[in-house]
Amino acid sequence: MLLTPGASVNTRCYDAAVPGRRETTRRRPGSRPAGSSLLQERKRQLVRQEIVRAAWPLFAARGYEATTVDAIARAACVSRRTFFRYFSSKEDVAVGTSDALAEDVLAALAARPPREPPLVAIQRSLRPVLASRLADPAEARAIVRLLRESRTLRRAMLERHARMEERLAALFAARARANPRKDPTPALLAFLTRALLDTAFNVWFDQKPKDAGAMVDDLFRRLKAAVAGRSSRK
Repeated sequence: MLLTPGASVNTRCYDAAVPGRRETTRRRPGSRPAGSSLLQERKRQLVRQEIVRAAWPLFAARGYEATTVDAIARAACVSRRTFFRYFSSKEDVAVGTSDALAEDVLAALAARPPREPPLVAIQRSLRPVLASRLADPAEARAIVRLLRESRTLRRAMLERHARMEERLAALFAARARANPRKDPTPALLAFLTRALLDTAFNVWFDQKPKDAGAMVDDLFRRLKAAVAGRSSRK
């Protein structure tokens, strides 16, 4: 749901559609200079990040529905044609935040010790992920607010949530060496992980806790108390 922290390189007004300067050194026809592929990929990533950074303030100021592709392109200092080289629509820009979040959560879970109990692994994975995503409060609040206000954006996120849960379920199945066709536990853990993410963002938005890690710990305490039939009051 939230953006990956952007690169510090300033790419304002960089237009990937504008050809660069010609090489002055001779090389064989069809060959590429060393590192050119990596450089081009880096430029692509920077342009994508710049478009995303330009889009979210517009979404926050005008609303998702009222923000146009042309407005995003102008704010990012790229042409409309360049925009569509990187994104298929403004929806693609918005829901990409969920894809980035999924990658962070999957990477954090994959790094946990295999024998660690699932709930412990989930808790210890979500703490750093949420702390990173909430490091920019203004941006985080804008995204959560837009998701609450725009039904169109929420519907667009549903497919991304389903993909996240499928990948999480596969990861939990691999960790437990379980057969997901016979054991629903991995799917249950995947749904729980995604639900805890959504709950954490909403709690943070409504209650404004200062410590994201402590907020995650409190959610797990409440979850365990609810399962055990105990009061969750401190």
